[in-house]
Amino acid sequence: MASNAAKRAKLPMAAAGCQNLTDDENDPKETTIQSCKATSVAANCAVPSAIRTVLPDLKKLGMYYGIYLCLGTLSLLMLKKHIRGHKTNDFIDSLYMCVVTMTTVGYGDLYPHGIVPELVCSVLIAAGMLLFGIVVKIAAKYLVFKQQAVLLNALHVARKIGPMEAIKEIETLNVDYTKCIISLVVMGVHFVIGVFVLCTVEKMESDDALYCAISTMTTVGFGDESFSSEFGRGFGMIWIFTGTSCVGQLFLYAVEVYTDIEAKKFVKWVIASNVIDRNEIEDADELEKDRVRG
Repeated sequence: MASNAAKRAKLPMAAAGCQNLTDDENDPKETTIQSCKATSVAANCAVPSAIRTVLPDLKKLGMYYGIYLCLGTLSLLMLKKHIRGHKTNDFIDSLYMCVVTMTTVGYGDLYPHGIVPELVCSVLIAAGMLLFGIVVKIAAKYLVFKQQAVLLNALHVARKIGPMEAIKEIETLNVDYTKCIISLVVMGVHFVIGVFVLCTVEKMESDDALYCAISTMTTVGFGDESFSSEFGRGFGMIWIFTGTSCVGQLFLYAVEVYTDIEAKKFVKWVIASNVIDRNEIEDADELEKDRVRG
C-alpha cells in the first residue's frame, strides 16, 4: 500500500487529470477493461486539461480587449474633429476605427490629422500589437501544455499496460481533423455573410465585395473598398473582429494537428527508448551480478 501511494504521489499533475488511469491499479479486472482504450483516453484527456490551463489567460485577454476598446473609442471620440475621412455617426465611427486599428486591418477610410491624434493612434497601434502578442503566447501555452500532458499520460499508460502494448495502441490512433474542418466551415459561412452585407448594404458589385472581404479577413485592408454606411460600419465592427479571429483560430487548429502528428511520433520514440534502456540495464545487472557500472 505504501509503495502504491508513493507511485501516485510521483505522478505529474497532467497525468492525475484522468482519474480512470490512476484508480484501481491493483484490480486485474478493471485493468483488463481499461487497457484496450487506455492510450486513446490518455491522448484525449489532455485537451480539456489544456483548456482549463489557459482559461484564466483567456479571461484576462477578454478584459484587456474590453479596456482597449473602451479607452480607444473614448479617445477617438474626444478627437473626432481631428479625424478625417468619410464619417457617419461619431460613436460608431470611433468604435469602428478602434476595431480596424486593433485588428491591423487599417482601411484608411478614417485617419488622424494632427500631432495629438497621430500620437494617440500610434499608441493604439502599439497596444493592438501587444494584444496580438498575448494571443500568440496563449496559443503557444495551450499547444505546449497539451503535448506535455499527452506525453505524461502516455508514459503512465505504458507503465500500466506495458510499453509494447502502448506503442501498438498509439499506432492505431488517428489524428483528429474535426476542429480544423469545423473552423473552416465557420470561416466560410462568416465570409459569405460579409460578402452578402457588402453587396446589399454597401451596394458593392460582387467582385468588389469578394475582394473587400478577402482583404479584410486577411488583415491586408487596402482601403479602396470598405464599409461606408452607418449600419455597414456597425456590422463591420463585429464582422472584422470575428473574421480575423476565425482566421487565427483556423491557423491554431492547423498547427495543433501538425503538433499532434509529431507528438505521436515522439511518444512512440520515448516509450521505445525506455524499453531499450530497461533491457540494457537488466543485461548489465546480470553480467555484473546486480552491480551496474557507470
